[in-house]
Amino acid sequence: MFSAREYLKNRLNEFNTIVSKELDFDFSAVTKKIDTFEEFKKFLLDDFISGKQLFYRGERINSEERKLLPTMLRHIDELFRDNDLGIIHIDSKFLLEYYNSLGSFTTVYANTMGTVDENNLYEICAFAQHYYDFSPLIDFSKSIYPSLSFALKDRSEFQDDIVLFVLQLKGPEDYTDNLTVANEWIRDLSVYVSCFDEINVKSAVKEIIANKQQLSMTNEFRRHMEIINTRPTPSAKLIDVPTNTRMKFQQGVFLLLTDFQLFNGGYFTKNIREDFLITKYVISKDICPQIKELIADKAPWYEYRYLTDVEAAFKKAVKK
Repeated sequence: MFSAREYLKNRLNEFNTIVSKELDFDFSAVTKKIDTFEEFKKFLLDDFISGKQLFYRGERINSEERKLLPTMLRHIDELFRDNDLGIIHIDSKFLLEYYNSLGSFTTVYANTMGTVDENNLYEICAFAQHYYDFSPLIDFSKSIYPSLSFALKDRSEFQDDIVLFVLQLKGPEDYTDNLTVANEWIRDLSVYVSCFDEINVKSAVKEIIANKQQLSMTNEFRRHMEIINTRPTPSAKLIDVPTNTRMKFQQGVFLLLTDFQLFNGGYFTKNIREDFLITKYVISKDICPQIKELIADKAPWYEYRYLTDVEAAFKKAVKK
């Protein structure tokens, strides 16, 4: 007889074994510290100026809590609002059902912006990323300046180091500037999210026992748990299809993580580092004022105050 409790215990033990083999959760193994402005210029600015195909993302603070995750995977409570099992599968069907559940969200979108169905989800995901803060996408930029400004904000004093993720493609197969391909990648999205503690493990087991006559539920639980072992690390896609003026101005692109398991808010980075070259630069708070001055001098239209005000940014560019 299938024992959900024993099965879950064994799978979690196996998962813990994988943890020790699959390196870090937050790119700490590829972190580089930038302590001086000369190092910043040598390791970051010179490569950008030289025209290398690099992509950037700035973070306000260096913290283990700020993992490289899409917005929707940061809202675990929202994901599990109607789920007591502790495991959900996010795919295009899940996305469409979720957006359709938001009152008249998709109705207004369809009447004003474009078609809403599983074959045209990229643009609505991009829209939701920018205006609802809930999508499977992660913001990056082709320019170092807006990425740094997002990390620096409009602060005059800095209490913490900032972070700049720098991504470099190894090959063209995981990059697209084609809308059709972008829609295909969203349609093929597959992310399993598990959220277990002592309370919801008991809840999950209780739920299965209460429905033991439903073999399909038992099989579904078993299948979900197998994903922990078969897909611990994500593959990554880079989508360079701007969907609005602000995204074009910021030179924005999206990173899409797929085919993996998010377990209690964490995931492994090994496969991403095989598909991409991602380096996490921790930039000393001591040189942040100099970097802020650099942006004001070289690209003042990318100062933080102008990042979401394209009209004001272009007026600033005219003055410059």
